[in-house]
Amino acid sequence: MKTKTVTLPTGNIFDPNLEDMLQRKDAELKIQAEKNAKNFAQRNLPNLKGDNLSSYISGSKAGYEKLAADVFNYLQPQAHFPEARVDTDFFKEKLKNLDTEINERDAQNQNDEATLANFSQGNIPSRILWAMVSTIIITLGEIAFNTKAFQVTGESLLFALVLSICISVAVFVFAHLTPMLYKGAKTKLQRILVICGSGALVTALFVALAIFRSTYLETHDVHVKPGYFVVINLFFFIVSALVSFFILPSWPEIKENTLLLKIQFKLKKRRKLVQALKGEREKIL
Repeated sequence: MKTKTVTLPTGNIFDPNLEDMLQRKDAELKIQAEKNAKNFAQRNLPNLKGDNLSSYISGSKAGYEKLAADVFNYLQPQAHFPEARVDTDFFKEKLKNLDTEINERDAQNQNDEATLANFSQGNIPSRILWAMVSTIIITLGEIAFNTKAFQVTGESLLFALVLSICISVAVFVFAHLTPMLYKGAKTKLQRILVICGSGALVTALFVALAIFRSTYLETHDVHVKPGYFVVINLFFFIVSALVSFFILPSWPEIKENTLLLKIQFKLKKRRKLVQALKGEREKIL
């Protein structure tokens, strides 16, 4: 049988595009290897005894194997192939690339699955929701009452409303910030400073608000000492802070939960990609 041959061009001795691709892929693989190493180090892996290192370097190994396959495919070192052999080698190479990519993705999935082994989103979203709802209710009442009080300055209702919203929202944020600062304090002295500093700041603010309220009520012939309003404001602030302290997650918990959610999302996306690659492989076979 007579076979027809085709000539495939070979690469140059120095190809800047190939060199650029090699450097870029090598840098990406090294960055990924560094991330994996830090992840394993945080979990004290690999174990000192009875552990196989191949499971920890499979991602990097697969990446470099794929890079080598890409270079081989780019250079096309053999100049003469029978047409049938070209087709066969093309599909073999494609299968090899698919297998390499599938192995690489599976290795990444294994790393993420190990990271997410004990992860559960749990009740963190509901804790944030309840803490926010409870303090927002208190804040809305503060806004309504402060708006009336600020009208004694002689400004318009709109100005009094805007000023009231700004102050009430600031107190709302501070009521959540204080417990976070308290939880983040590393020493007893730091915790005492957080409590004393926040208490002094809000007390000074509440004294000023109480004076406005008493003045406002006097215009309606109602006389109430400012001290009563200070006590009421401090009570609601302490309630909001305690709700935040016992219900609202700490900032490290929120950051960790967000990071793990991102890993979980990437894991699901990568699993779908692996299934698609396996489907493509089956079609070739």
